[in-house]
Parts: sequence; C-alpha cells; structure tokens
Amino acid sequence: MNRKIYVNERQDEAFERYQLGVLFQKDIEEVYDDIDFKIKQPDLLGKTVRVTEKQFGVIDRMLTDMSKRANIDKPEVYVYEDYFYGAESYGVKKPWIEVSAKTVQDFSEDEFKFVLAREIYKISDGVTKMRTMMDERFGIISSLAPKQLEKMSKLEFYHWYRLACFSADNYGYLECGSVKGATKAILLIVLNSRLLVENTNIKEFIEQASKINNLDDNISNYTKADEPAPYAPHRIQNILSYAVSERAMEYMGDKKLIKA
Repeated sequence: MNRKIYVNERQDEAFERYQLGVLFQKDIEEVYDDIDFKIKQPDLLGKTVRVTEKQFGVIDRMLTDMSKRANIDKPEVYVYEDYFYGAESYGVKKPWIEVSAKTVQDFSEDEFKFVLAREIYKISDGVTKMRTMMDERFGIISSLAPKQLEKMSKLEFYHWYRLACFSADNYGYLECGSVKGATKAILLIVLNSRLLVENTNIKEFIEQASKINNLDDNISNYTKADEPAPYAPHRIQNILSYAVSERAMEYMGDKKLIKA
C-alpha cells in the first residue's frame, strides 16, 4: 500500500522538527536491544499466550496477510489477561504486539482488524520504534538535561506522535474497510463497555472535538500539547473525514475491483 494514501499530510514535517532535538538515539537503541528487550522476554513468554497457527489461528492469518501487505516480517503477538480493551506495539529491532484477552474475546472482526492494522502500520513506518525509544530517552534526558530541554523535546515528540496516530487510524480503516468498525473500536477502548458504546450518539460525541478546540487559553493549550495521543473525538472526526477523502475512496474502489 502506497504510504501517501494514508499518512497524515503534516506528519513528516513534524518528524523533521522533532528529529532536530534528538539526543542519545544510537546509544538508546543498543541499550534497549542488549538489556531491556532481554528483560521483557521472560515475562512475555511466561505471562501471556503467543499467537500462532495452532492457537488464535484467525488472528495469525490476519497478521500474516497484513504483514505481507505492509512488507514487514510478521511480528509476534501476545495475548495478556486484562479487564480493559487495548492493543499496543513495542520494541526497536524486533517489535511485537500485545493485545488484551478482552479485546480478542469481544471485538468483532472489523473492530479487531482495525486495532491490529494500526499496530502493523506503526511497526512498518517506524512509529513503534520511535515511541519505544522515546520512553527510554526521556528517562535519560530527565537525569542529564535541563528540565526545559526535556519539556520542549516531549512536546515536539507528542505533536508528531499524535499525527502518526491519525495515520494509524487511516491505515486501520483501509484494512478493515468499515467506518462503523473503526469508530466502534475507538469508542470501545474509551468506554470499555459495548453496552455503553451502543448507546453513544456519534454526532454528539464528535461535538466534543469542537469544544476542545474552543479551549484556547495558555493552560488548556499546554494540556492539549502535552497529550501523547489524540483525543478520541478528534480520532473519530478524522476517520469520518478521511473515509470520504479522494485518496481513501480511490483506494477502497480499487480494493473492491481487485476482490471482484
């Protein structure tokens, strides 16, 4: 899939600005792979269930197909016990995906494809790697660099990461092919209840995005800038807008023709 089809138009520019202030990146990559990754492996293998052809085979087939389209090696997926919905990717040179058991159990096929595809995109475009290293890097910066430098670097990273999350949502929509599936997946993660999601009015929920935008004072703007991920009303607003965009509609039309 051509990257131009789904990537947010402002994402690469934001990444260039963030990269100007990156410190210790090479050192962090080496430390993570030599130490942190090895520390995490026993818990991953001992406290989760790994997705394979013989267990959670449906997920494994989804993963195989998505990885081929993204032109990446198939990442490991681990299912962990949790009451909450969620899926997230981690790692640098050999990234993996963790999915809660509640997500596997409750999500429809379209909803699950959406959350899984988001992480496939993040791995394929280096977003997972950068997020993993950011968590490591800011631990180093906080002890070695002035507070102001740490704050500015975080805000630049968060700005880029929010845009990358919009790209991940676009990619997830293209893979699942369902606006309903994509929006419900987001709402399920917010509310953690299918019953409550079924009683949520999408139009009313999206109006919260406008209310957020209207909060235009120094404290509110800093709070918004200090948020690592986009707010859910903005995410759904983005998906609805992207789904009717020329690039999305053209891709979905081509996809239908290929299937036919």
